[in-house]
Amino acid sequence: MPANTAAWINAAHARLEVGPAPYTAPGDDQIVIRNHAVAVNPLDWIIQVAGNLAYRWLKYPTVLGSDVAGEVTEVGQTVTRFRVGDRVFGHAVGTDKDTNRAAEGGFQLYTVVLERMACPIPDTMSFEDAAVLPLATSTASCALFQSDQLGLRPPSLESRPTGQTVLVWGGSTSVGSNAIQLAVAAGYQVVTTASPQNFDYVRSLGAM
Repeated sequence: MPANTAAWINAAHARLEVGPAPYTAPGDDQIVIRNHAVAVNPLDWIIQVAGNLAYRWLKYPTVLGSDVAGEVTEVGQTVTRFRVGDRVFGHAVGTDKDTNRAAEGGFQLYTVVLERMACPIPDTMSFEDAAVLPLATSTASCALFQSDQLGLRPPSLESRPTGQTVLVWGGSTSVGSNAIQLAVAAGYQVVTTASPQNFDYVRSLGAM
């Protein structure tokens, strides 16, 4: 069984401590990713500083971290999209209320990830570049397409223009950059805000 290491948070407001962690096999609809890159998000700091306010359900010790990228080392029995050795990135949900499990946190060598929360990495993309996508893409997708948010038409490879315009506030941010591309792929015109130095960048993503 592989040896695992994690950056543990052992109590609310505590510092992270690197130490041994159990290797956990995947459930039927999960994969195990050996991480080559992980990303740090403001949410991780928020949980660490104010976890007992916003994340009262957390069981300590636990492992924070949402964004991982690496290679698949094991797949669950019902997994069909991935094989061992595939390069993938994934949204780790270990701190979510319905999960609340250290094995599914991102700040460790081996992370258990739901099949539906993972995606192949193109050969032209590095692990470091891929690792910044999961949480930002999920956040943008929820805001744009969930029925209790904007409820927009979802993106597709053959989207038709809707004739409608979406305003993305802060288009050069990680979430904003994803929101622009997703909205354009769904057939919407996108207007966004950005500093002058990022005008060309947001236009390259599809903003008007």
